Amino acid sequence: MDPTFRILPVLENKKLGPYYKITFEDKQICKYAECGNFVMMGLQALDPYLPRPFSFMEVNEGSFSILVKVKGKGTEILSKVRKGDQIKVLGPLGKTFCPPEEGVLIAGGIGIAPVYYQAGWMKGGILFYGAKREKDLILIREFGKKGFKVRTITEENGGLVTDIVKKYAHELNGKQIFICGAIEMTRRIKSILSEEQIDKAYAYIEKRMGCGLSGCKSCAVNTLEGYKLVCKEGPVFPLKEVELG
Repeated sequence: MDPTFRILPVLENKKLGPYYKITFEDKQICKYAECGNFVMMGLQALDPYLPRPFSFMEVNEGSFSILVKVKGKGTEILSKVRKGDQIKVLGPLGKTFCPPEEGVLIAGGIGIAPVYYQAGWMKGGILFYGAKREKDLILIREFGKKGFKVRTITEENGGLVTDIVKKYAHELNGKQIFICGAIEMTRRIKSILSEEQIDKAYAYIEKRMGCGLSGCKSCAVNTLEGYKLVCKEGPVFPLKEVELG
């Protein structure tokens, strides 16, 4: 599918913990969406001008959902859309991958969205999930229904997701590992893992993007093979290859 911006209607905007789950109607994007894909979302207004990347959270036969965290003006406007509103959408974008039948997912905060989509392509595994507060933890029951053992921790209870990864590091042995969260979280997890575990680990990398089509080069990330573009060669990279700063 050759992606071009299209105007899509909002089907639903639902509050989910501290986030907003926004669902759009579009059979074409749903037909071609795969694990690792994302979309660029643009507002009809000229301010803010640039679109923003969002991973798929859920894809059904004729609709797909993203998860929005309010960080600035653009996401604040997006969080207030209503059913029937129209949004510019470009996608699916990114390099797809085939997840294992079983594996380990590690998520921090809103990083739960893409791994939830990935979980739908798997038969089960283990989820390590951290958030700031207990009420910020979402989709716990849904992961269980997908065959995942769920381990959670929150900052308000004195812990980080890195703490439970370290405690249960033996559960990661021999399994493919997928990490999605802040760069600092990913860096700390990498320092905990053994060399054998790092060889089987992958990281979702988030970068600001201006186009999503490799034209602006704003999403470049340094790897052992030189700079690569998150929009074209990501957003998922082998953990051992990507430079985390």
